[in-house]
Amino acid sequence: MGLLANLKRLSSTRYSALAIVVILISFSETNSQENQLQDWLSYYPAVSRLEGKLVKITKYGKPSYGENPEIDEKVEVCFMILPVPARVKARSTSSVNNESITNLSFVQLIFPPEIGDYARYLDKQIVVAGTLVRGYKGDHFADVVMTVKAINPTGKPM
Repeated sequence: MGLLANLKRLSSTRYSALAIVVILISFSETNSQENQLQDWLSYYPAVSRLEGKLVKITKYGKPSYGENPEIDEKVEVCFMILPVPARVKARSTSSVNNESITNLSFVQLIFPPEIGDYARYLDKQIVVAGTLVRGYKGDHFADVVMTVKAINPTGKPM
């Protein structure tokens, strides 16, 4: 009876271990699909569409962008946190946008006055459409910057 009980327990343990392995494998496959990169985006003049969370962060601005914090102005900068890494294809004909970027996890957003008040979208999931450029100026705080042409809520919970 002791041997039969041990065999049943071993058999039960194997089935439990097998079930756990199957669950972990199916979770890792789902997770890796969610982490796949998006298709290639394009730099200006193409219009790109991004979805993510809008946040605002205080950064150091002029005159030295953080080299002298006691005299540098503090500026509020909008960023979109991307749920899936993005990538942007280089434009060989551009002097600024000539470098491809991969594994992009956030993009700086610039809202022109005609967009209106974007503050109601802060800390929310949104979709933006606009043109992308490689960050190259002092007030560009990310590798890629988007000038927003349209903004809409996604309706998705965070």
